[in-house]
Amino acid sequence: MNTTNNNAAPRNGAASTPHAHSTKSRWNYKGGFDRVRLPHPSDYFAQQGLKLTGGGEWKNAICPFHEDTKPSLRVRLDTGGFRCMVCGAHGGDVLAFHQQRHGLSFKQAAQQLGTWRVA
Repeated sequence: MNTTNNNAAPRNGAASTPHAHSTKSRWNYKGGFDRVRLPHPSDYFAQQGLKLTGGGEWKNAICPFHEDTKPSLRVRLDTGGFRCMVCGAHGGDVLAFHQQRHGLSFKQAAQQLGTWRVA
């Protein structure tokens, strides 16, 4: 018998749905990642050369992760989340996009985006 309560609040008191542009800093005592410093998704994706089209929450773009001729990449400008409907590339924010697009580790991508602090 499964007694897991999937609707229970997280133990640490965090919200059950993460917010991409939280105002709370994520520095740890030795330095590290600060989500607040991530570039805004609309600025970041424009800088990466994506031409976003369409209305609504999800914008469309040519996917840079595969040979694409029709816009198959969906991007959310409020969170930076993305998903390609053809190749399956996906992530929750611009950091994940940057990691995948440039073949970087989490820390390398965070450093390039200016969100990693060295203590």
